[in-house]
Amino acid sequence: MSVWGKIAGRYLFSGKSGSVTGWISGISAAGMAVGSAALIIILSVYNGFDFTIRENLKQSDPDFLVRAVEGKTFDCSSDSFERIAELPGVTEACPVLEETVALRYRGRQAIAKVRGLDSAYECSVSTSLAGELGIRTAFMDSLELYYPSRKKDISLINPESSLRSISLRPGKVVSLEGNCVILPMAKARTLLDYSSEVSAFEIRCDAGPGPSKETLSSILGPDFEVLDRIMQQPALYKMMSYEKAAIFMILMFVVLIVAFNIYASLSMLIIEKKQDRETLRSLGASPSLIRRVFRTEGWMISWIGAAAGLLIGIVVVLLQQRFGFISMPGNSMMAAYPVQLKFTDILLTAAGVGLIGALVTAIGIHNIDKYED
Repeated sequence: MSVWGKIAGRYLFSGKSGSVTGWISGISAAGMAVGSAALIIILSVYNGFDFTIRENLKQSDPDFLVRAVEGKTFDCSSDSFERIAELPGVTEACPVLEETVALRYRGRQAIAKVRGLDSAYECSVSTSLAGELGIRTAFMDSLELYYPSRKKDISLINPESSLRSISLRPGKVVSLEGNCVILPMAKARTLLDYSSEVSAFEIRCDAGPGPSKETLSSILGPDFEVLDRIMQQPALYKMMSYEKAAIFMILMFVVLIVAFNIYASLSMLIIEKKQDRETLRSLGASPSLIRRVFRTEGWMISWIGAAAGLLIGIVVVLLQQRFGFISMPGNSMMAAYPVQLKFTDILLTAAGVGLIGALVTAIGIHNIDKYED
């Protein structure tokens, strides 16, 4: 260890550390530890929620969604879509016909999104829609769906005559987001007055490497756009990214406030060790060496606090991930707070806390000469 490192360590770990300076140094290190641990824990909890949301979206959103660049509908009977269905890694490739329609069930009315699927064999409704309309699959009452005819003008005298309608008995309540009705493709085309058109083409892949967005775009050509999961929900994914960045910046600001205890500790240590500085000068120490002593002192306080905080945060996250001892409040679907530890968060926290410690230390020893009087 260098000379200035030994002197700084002696100041920090001296047995005569019961002074106010020693207490402030300990408080500074403890504050840095608490801030570092909070960063790791809160970012890991956010990662857990982010992972849970993404996994839930995988069940509802396809890996890729194909839409027409112009117009609401298109014909998917070309060879290009058949080629996509045969690509390695593609487990499902199905057309979808979507539109917003009016509903009526036992005198109650609502607006919902209709999804026509080739794989659907009965009428299914989302849980939120079933709750809003009081739909019971065991009842014999039918669900009536209405949509304006695309080939007729709306009659001002009798507007209902301009609507196309179908009547189906709900067969199943499924867990879907928002008000949604899933119909067989033939029923959806009858209601919406389409023959073979679809509004989208969904592609789902297995867990292994599947086709890329660029590959799909090259097969389909410029008339179609291919959307991955992030492009399908751009507002949601941007919000999650911005929230995490905002949380990180807020916590780093808290660490910065705590780190100013290091400034106070260094200032008092410089005053307290005035005689030691004079002795070092008499022994031939240069002003830069004396500065390095106190700079190393500040770095040691911040690094010790950061290391202890990182260790505490990692241990707490791993224990929560293994045992889930902090439970979710209320009647949540998750028993405990989800956590996910990421190595990048550890690096960012260590770099951020270290940078703040170095910055505050540099400020603390910048005017060391004013304590000479």
